[in-house]
Amino acid sequence: MRRFFAFLKKVTFHPNPKTRLKITLVYCGIGIFANFFMLQVFCMPVMYAAVMCIAFFIAILIFPFVQAPWVKNVLYFLLGMGVPICVYCILFLGFGLNPLAIISSYLLFTLEILLLGTGLLAFIPFYLLRHIYLYSKNADFRGKQFLKAGMYLPLIILAIYLISFRVFLNKAINIQIATKTTDEFVDRLPNGYFSERILGLSWKYHTCLDYIYDGWRPPLHDPFLIISLWINPTPFFHNFNEPDLWPIYNNEAIKYYHRKFPGRPLKESCPCSYSNNGKGYLSDPLDSTVGVRR
Repeated sequence: MRRFFAFLKKVTFHPNPKTRLKITLVYCGIGIFANFFMLQVFCMPVMYAAVMCIAFFIAILIFPFVQAPWVKNVLYFLLGMGVPICVYCILFLGFGLNPLAIISSYLLFTLEILLLGTGLLAFIPFYLLRHIYLYSKNADFRGKQFLKAGMYLPLIILAIYLISFRVFLNKAINIQIATKTTDEFVDRLPNGYFSERILGLSWKYHTCLDYIYDGWRPPLHDPFLIISLWINPTPFFHNFNEPDLWPIYNNEAIKYYHRKFPGRPLKESCPCSYSNNGKGYLSDPLDSTVGVRR
């Protein structure tokens, strides 16, 4: 048993930086491949999330080989930025914010994907957090300050985002109360960022791990949007005079999105968007709804 734990300790943070680099590349490479081509968990990140993830990953890879103090401080900032990224991934994989639910659901999810041969995927956030922790232990005072700044800056931006989302949601609810039809409601929605996100929910923007359409998921993943939905769990508006919730993945939701934002693409280049199983981009509704082949 001691040998086993010693092996795990060495694999998760190998003492040789070059070997550690190779392990990280192989490990994360397997995880990314499994995510996009075997078991879709996270869809394609939107631009800001992609930039953050790429910057953080590069920092993790090159950190042991950088000696220049000012570059090291920049990398500490990026490592700090990786902390909320990893924590978000763990929360998302846990299906919610209840601690017990996170633990039980995460273990269940891990066992499930182990059976599918992609169990490494669930442990990547923990693997990267361990690296951040061990690197931070050797940081000087300035390095620790940069690392803290990297942790707090995304949270400050998130707080501003959440306040703005709440303000938009209140406006949208008031508009809904004052209108009698979905058409009128959509026409009166502000033509801005949050309206685009709300109208694209569940068919363009990924909202949850356990998605109901087998074989197809909305292709874009916006972490700030998902956190906003966690904190404001009622962003879906009742489809006027109908019992169903709206917007959901249906022809009406896509139609209204296209009418409100005619210049925005309906399709994204993502592996999950080309599935024959479920409602993928190879099916007719997405094209026939707007009358345009793309």
